[in-house]
Amino acid sequence: MALNKTVFFMATSAAKTLPQSIAEVIFVGRSNVGKSSVINALCFRKNLARTSKTPGRTRSINVYSIVMKKWLIDLPGYGFARVSFKEKELWNKMIEECIVQRKSKKTVYVIIDAFVGPTELDFNMVDWLKDHKIPFRIIVNKCDKVLNLVSKEEINTKTRELFKIEPESVFMVSAKKRSGFEKLQLDITKFLALK
Repeated sequence: MALNKTVFFMATSAAKTLPQSIAEVIFVGRSNVGKSSVINALCFRKNLARTSKTPGRTRSINVYSIVMKKWLIDLPGYGFARVSFKEKELWNKMIEECIVQRKSKKTVYVIIDAFVGPTELDFNMVDWLKDHKIPFRIIVNKCDKVLNLVSKEEINTKTRELFKIEPESVFMVSAKKRSGFEKLQLDITKFLALK
């Protein structure tokens, strides 16, 4: 699968400095939800994206190239990161510029925490994406923490109902266990038209 060929391409704090792409898969989520870990598991790699137990580690737009001009993009987390209000405002601007102002073909994967559940910030992000007519999906990460309490079907149904989305738009994974990624890998491969 082409995703295992993914390499780090560039990091920037200004979306306008990014070159033009053909297609982009963008990952967003609350601080410390595991975006970087999801990217690593997705691409069959251990240290492609830097991970940290400290919320707010990702402070720039990190771009990973799969093939020429087809990218995965890791954006700074929203929420509880211990940074100044000014820096959070810069992050918000960075996220908006990357998602809305760039004209590339794109889809956004909003990562939520299965154990914590969706937060107000997650609902705000989804509403914002809907307002801007940006296609999106939901990745429920850390499913390993709750599967002894609820079934995958229950998680899927609840997520669909809460976000008012179709069944094929929900992906349940555990980046820690590297499980549940087959459906997500196929979805991204199809969107990016990879072979």
